Amino acid sequence: MENSMTRHKMDTTMDMPTITNGYWYYFEDAGVRVTAHGSGYSGQETVYVNDEVVSDKRNLGMKSSHEFCHLGNDYEVRFQVTNLLTATVACALYKNGEHVTTETKAYRNMDGKSALKLISLFFVAGLVFGGAAAWLAHQFIG
Repeated sequence: MENSMTRHKMDTTMDMPTITNGYWYYFEDAGVRVTAHGSGYSGQETVYVNDEVVSDKRNLGMKSSHEFCHLGNDYEVRFQVTNLLTATVACALYKNGEHVTTETKAYRNMDGKSALKLISLFFVAGLVFGGAAAWLAHQFIG
């Protein structure tokens, strides 16, 4: 893997995944720049080679794969959701069947325990507000 190429202008802007920008992954291999993008809410995945689209599809599963050929080499980009609680997605690049590198990004940078606490908090808040709404509806409607 060659890291001597200059960083793309969007690298720092898209380092952290967001709802609007999704997940962006940047790989370089022997002068070939492979960029992968996955939307966090629509499931749209796009793979670029040197800023040109080579693969584009929608996936709502936990794993997906994009295969393409460039300069006589067979490449594959694999997306895999590794943690639903923190929205962690790993993206791996393969060249001619051999693993080149993997990059992992998370929408929420927290451990599993913190994520469970957050989900529990939202669950309790839902119970409280749902119960209050039901009580108010019963009081006014009968």
